[in-house]
Amino acid sequence: MLQIWLELLINFFIVGLLGFGGGFGMIPLMKTVTLGNHWLTASEFTEAIAMGQITPGPVAISATFIGDRAGGFIGAVIATFAVFLPSILVVIALTHIYRYVRKIPGSQDVLHATLAGVVGLIAAVTLSLGRSVIISPLAAAIAVITIFGVLKWKWPYWAVIITSGLVGALLLRP
Repeated sequence: MLQIWLELLINFFIVGLLGFGGGFGMIPLMKTVTLGNHWLTASEFTEAIAMGQITPGPVAISATFIGDRAGGFIGAVIATFAVFLPSILVVIALTHIYRYVRKIPGSQDVLHATLAGVVGLIAAVTLSLGRSVIISPLAAAIAVITIFGVLKWKWPYWAVIITSGLVGALLLRP
């Protein structure tokens, strides 16, 4: 078990360190690490991300779920700590550095280009997760309605998740 805990610490530290763009930027690397170490199946990983969506700090909390499945309670604590630690350290360092760098011509262009890359990563993960989740016409309809509901009508995320679950429970019952 100590070996798994050490692997969780190292791997989720790396996820937190390289997960640029916030929580959603962590998903591609988190998926690679989780599936590569056989801590979860692809389906279980999708469930972990979904479970994280109903909590504060959605994606990072998925590390807690994965850590628990791989290494019990201690694994959950280690994975959660490890995924947040790099952000804490990087924010402290970058806050100090940014005071000087923001005055350099072109620095904003670099930031915007980096953020565009993060948007691309998020889109790739969305498509990847969508392929494994949207397996019926009902699931496709829920996804499309959700996209319009969130973007056009500003539906709250928690309401979308609860409503989607209720619709699935009512319409998919035998």
